[in-house]
Amino acid sequence: MKIITKIAAVCCMWALSSCDSYLDVNQPSIYTDQSLYKTPADCEASIAGVYSQLQTIYNRNYLEAIVLREDAIKNMNNNITRFTDTSTEKTWETAWKSLWVLVARSNKVLDNIDRVIFSDESQKSHIKGEAYAMRGLAYLQFAWCWGGSPLITTDLSLAELRKVKRSSQEETYQQAIKDFELAYEMLPEKRSGTEVGRITKYAMAGMLGRTYLYMHNYTQAAEWLKLIVEKEPSLYKMAANYEDCFDDSFDNTSERVWEVQYVGGSTGKALGISQTFNSMLLASSINLEKDAPFLHNVTFKGPSGTAQVSESIWGEGIYEDGDIRRAATMVNNLYYDKDYQHEDTYTARKFLKATQTKPGAYDEWGNNISILRYTDVKLMYAEVLNEINYSANITTILSIINEVRKRAGLEAVDATKLNSKQATFDYIVHERFIEFCYEGVRWPDLIRWGLAEEAMEKHFSLKNEGFNTATQTPMYTMEKRNLLAPIPQSEINAYGDENIMWQNDGY
Repeated sequence: MKIITKIAAVCCMWALSSCDSYLDVNQPSIYTDQSLYKTPADCEASIAGVYSQLQTIYNRNYLEAIVLREDAIKNMNNNITRFTDTSTEKTWETAWKSLWVLVARSNKVLDNIDRVIFSDESQKSHIKGEAYAMRGLAYLQFAWCWGGSPLITTDLSLAELRKVKRSSQEETYQQAIKDFELAYEMLPEKRSGTEVGRITKYAMAGMLGRTYLYMHNYTQAAEWLKLIVEKEPSLYKMAANYEDCFDDSFDNTSERVWEVQYVGGSTGKALGISQTFNSMLLASSINLEKDAPFLHNVTFKGPSGTAQVSESIWGEGIYEDGDIRRAATMVNNLYYDKDYQHEDTYTARKFLKATQTKPGAYDEWGNNISILRYTDVKLMYAEVLNEINYSANITTILSIINEVRKRAGLEAVDATKLNSKQATFDYIVHERFIEFCYEGVRWPDLIRWGLAEEAMEKHFSLKNEGFNTATQTPMYTMEKRNLLAPIPQSEINAYGDENIMWQNDGY
């Protein structure tokens, strides 16, 4: 799949000029659909442009927004972490617009591919499946994060677009499901050669499982997730070591069901296909002489405004004794350009391991970013089995949980500890916090569980998060409105009709 990132860089102007017309009416294009879609190679180039938009969305952008929300991030000078964001918050606006570019580019492919004659119909099917997959991904995020969006399934002019009414959350979820199901039927089971890393049907099964889980339809979620689990170990299996889940040497291996492709080093940076997300939690004040050995020997500091690790995850009692994920995820007692060590300040080291292509600067990472890991598939499967029938499924549930525990260096648990549906649910909630922190999974998890307000109340009750022990009041609080992100005010203004595009309550 590294090959398609290079194609995407070459085709960037092609994709931008041909796919974003309704997003930027002030940028006329000299190209037409007839000139762009003539051969299968043209369609390959166009889908490469769709893939390239994923690199934008997951290179901070949307991913940054939802990671900043979670309780593993320390309160910092950022409206999203403090829950003081409004409808004019630029981070949410950027995330919203970047997902719409993904929709636009996908629609352009789907609108025009049938005009092209393919000698290999499977190639055509796969490209269409990829476009449906990308569009489904965007609508899934619009559903859970913003509570619904307009459903645009064909290329429209700006005037036409502004007449499409925002759909409900349920309707937006259903569009994602429809797209993922179409993609599942069109995509291959696996990829090989230069296609390694391109989307497969089992990535779609996983996304359908996730979508149904968000909708609390556990029976449907179980059916889709089981399809992937049944492909272990021939196609998927958990990485042997936790750090392998993030090391670029293990890109596109059996732990990674769907991941965004990057190329690192100065070459990747020059092509615009390296990523900076890995440095999002790397402090800009680290001491390269004293601190770097504990951060996989990085040779650079983080950019300004990076996030920090919260006491909500490094505090006492969060990790079990002996859990190797703690040291793999974070480190304290660094100097940060001071003459003393900071015991109560932690820096995330989870993503800083790059064995294959060592970055020379904070924006030269080549590590792929996972949209869906196999460990996530298995823990979601354990969760839905628990919801469907704890008693009938506890043996399978324990098998999955103990596989994750074994990799973490922990002893197995049995049914005497997880002796009820509620006890098992509580365990899975905690397990997913530790396993998936900073991966863009925690915040949607809290939302779908109905635990976001409770978690953030606990988070802001920590002194490290600004809690005033004298007055027993937090510095910041989460409000019910924060269960959804704000529709960007620029969008509300552009539509100019609250019956077509309305703001979420409280913003």
